[in-house]
Amino acid sequence: MRTKAILVAWCLAAAAVAQKAKPTLAGEAGERLDAIVRAFDAAAGGFSGSVLVARDGKVLLEQGYGVFDAAARAPMPVDALWDWASVSKQFTAAALLRLQDKKKVRLDDVLKKHWPATPEDKHGVTVRMLLQHTSGIEAGFRDEWRFDSRRRSSLEELVLGRPMTSAPGAEFDYSNSGYALAAALVEKLSGTAFEKFCVHELFRPAGMKDAGFIGWPQLDPGRVPKVRRGEGFADRPADVRFAYGHELTWGYRGSGGVVASTADMLAWDRALRTGKLLSKQALAEFYRPAKQDYALGLRVPADAGGRRVEHSGYVEGVATCYVRLLEPDVVVALACNYEAATDPATLAQQLLDAAAH
Repeated sequence: MRTKAILVAWCLAAAAVAQKAKPTLAGEAGERLDAIVRAFDAAAGGFSGSVLVARDGKVLLEQGYGVFDAAARAPMPVDALWDWASVSKQFTAAALLRLQDKKKVRLDDVLKKHWPATPEDKHGVTVRMLLQHTSGIEAGFRDEWRFDSRRRSSLEELVLGRPMTSAPGAEFDYSNSGYALAAALVEKLSGTAFEKFCVHELFRPAGMKDAGFIGWPQLDPGRVPKVRRGEGFADRPADVRFAYGHELTWGYRGSGGVVASTADMLAWDRALRTGKLLSKQALAEFYRPAKQDYALGLRVPADAGGRRVEHSGYVEGVATCYVRLLEPDVVVALACNYEAATDPATLAQQLLDAAAH
């Protein structure tokens, strides 16, 4: 009886979540986009996740697909919350751009200006290089690295103490630890927790009503889909919804851990387009690519002529894609809770092509 009561409670909760937001299929365009999603990965069981597609700020498709919680037989709600994994990097970069607009930092500052004890071999490394993955500091995180992930100072000592693998600015080497150090700098400069700064200086002003972070006090983990098509992690308690647990540490902070709905990601897009958050100069820097088409927490493919900005994210059990066309005005935000047989970036491209033409 107890098990049945729990399942009933879960179903009621899932229904309540689903009723908070209704799916959107805007006419023939929405139906065409919906058909693309439903055809994706069909041989592997179909797409399970959340999708939003908008053009000129108008939502053409906003829908949940597949399974949110298998035990509760709960379908994916429209407004499910997701760990956007490496898509989160653009928020870390935007936080530093926001601080630059406030004249608290310059992206071309050397690290030594903010960490006076920076070793001599890193005296040429700038903040911008951290954000462009060109710092030359050994990239990580690696299994053999040992530090206290709950202490910012331990993270700072770890990263600044790693060897240089190339000259500052010379080579691209994707680095999660570099973004962790960038998040640490946001805390140093703002005098407040990284998460709090992002929520109050970026998310809420952008109109991202539900966005937060893993461990954010106002976050409802019950709105986060279980991985493996709602089955959950096979080796962890049933209430665990995030690959790295329900506490955000310096092993993930800055490089991942932003939790948001697809509607939040559309709000972020609109805020950037209207100049609501960043100055015109900051936006230009945000989108200016360096090595390997990487700008500041975003990829800006050269073959798209600077009109497209994007990032994907992958963490155990979840894959995310966020793609924006600056011209024409199109945005695709999607996340899934299963190991897709086909790269979800393929689906994002198909949706983008359909919405843009």
